[in-house]
Amino acid sequence: MPKQNKIDIGSNGGNVNSRLYLVLGAMGLVAPVLTFVLAVSSIGYNYKIAGLAAVALVYLVICVWSYYLSRRVDGEPLTVNGTAGTGELRGEIPDKLLALQEANQFFGSSLKPADMFRLVSSRVGDICQFSASALFVFDESKTKLRIAHADGMNAGLLQDLEVEADAGLAGMAVVSREVETDVDMMIERFSLPDEALEGFRSAVAMPLIHEGEIFGVYQLYSDSELDAGADSASIFEAIGEHVSPLFRSSMAFEQSVSTALTDALTGLPNERAFFMVLENQLAESMRYRDERPLTIVAIDIKGFAEVNSSLGHQTGDRILEFAGSKIKEHLRKMDFLARSINDEFVMILPTAAEKTALEIIERIKAGFAYEPFAITDEENVKIWLNFGWATFWKDGETAQQLIRNAQLRKQQEKSEEPAGVLWFPKEYVN
Repeated sequence: MPKQNKIDIGSNGGNVNSRLYLVLGAMGLVAPVLTFVLAVSSIGYNYKIAGLAAVALVYLVICVWSYYLSRRVDGEPLTVNGTAGTGELRGEIPDKLLALQEANQFFGSSLKPADMFRLVSSRVGDICQFSASALFVFDESKTKLRIAHADGMNAGLLQDLEVEADAGLAGMAVVSREVETDVDMMIERFSLPDEALEGFRSAVAMPLIHEGEIFGVYQLYSDSELDAGADSASIFEAIGEHVSPLFRSSMAFEQSVSTALTDALTGLPNERAFFMVLENQLAESMRYRDERPLTIVAIDIKGFAEVNSSLGHQTGDRILEFAGSKIKEHLRKMDFLARSINDEFVMILPTAAEKTALEIIERIKAGFAYEPFAITDEENVKIWLNFGWATFWKDGETAQQLIRNAQLRKQQEKSEEPAGVLWFPKEYVN
């Protein structure tokens, strides 16, 4: 969202009034003393007139300045995007919070977290002005908080930063389960790097709670001073309460999509995810033809049925996890690995012609030859794989053609090699 100038919910009356009373009080003491000194002094008449005029001018300037400050404090104490005055604000805020409720009804279960974060930041921007916003979520161990999404000033530097779950302003909000403010950024500077906080002068953190449990923290940063008065706190609490179901529902939606596309045993994408990615990659290759080669690879584990039968399904499951993990280690970042069915895996190798695909396959084979699978602490066995590949345009143009030809090549490779390539200690043979 566009950069805003400040978080200005609430009045700065306490700080401003204190300065105002101090200056007026000091001038009230100094002005009569100066007037008396000038009156009884022996300086010339013209100098006395000039001195008294100077005192009057200074007093006039202070009065004008005091009037300006009093207008800011008393006339416009609560500026929420143009709405001034406590009375008016109390009528405006519920309407703007209602917009968050409506967003939850329309988008709550259909937007990804990144899209929901942008929507929430936009709607919260209608209520208060801020320079940047960030969404902290727990890692799997619940010991750290990571900035999953950031928007506004320094967003690129804030993105993906991690802090301990009880550190920084977000950690304070987690521990206290209440809105926490950092009026001078001293708390945040102990947990986040200075470059990520450059330009910020204050921050507020709102815990996100669902069914009594905190699942994240929504945090706003400002490049101006933040008022931490009671009015501000109550409004930030209301914002936190209204954005919590929005973030929670979008996270649940992402989790459900992830579960539908993930193999429960290996944690790899499943066959459904594989075909979704393959169709997308094929579209790119069809568009650019020879400029963007594509190869898919079909893999299975040699002798896996015998392993499952002789050593049991639990060991078989461990071998599948081991195989998926080791294959992934030898792929490029752009490559895509999925588990198909039983002991079969499939890979998508974008921008890889047959030569590159064969190099990747040889790298995987070498990795498995080097690192055996541990049956127990004392017994190991080497896992061997069967490979079949098909290259776009050369071996087929559709997903079905490529899969069929990759599987056929894999079967040919299996028929050319003798059986019994897996070796197991005698005590593990049935």
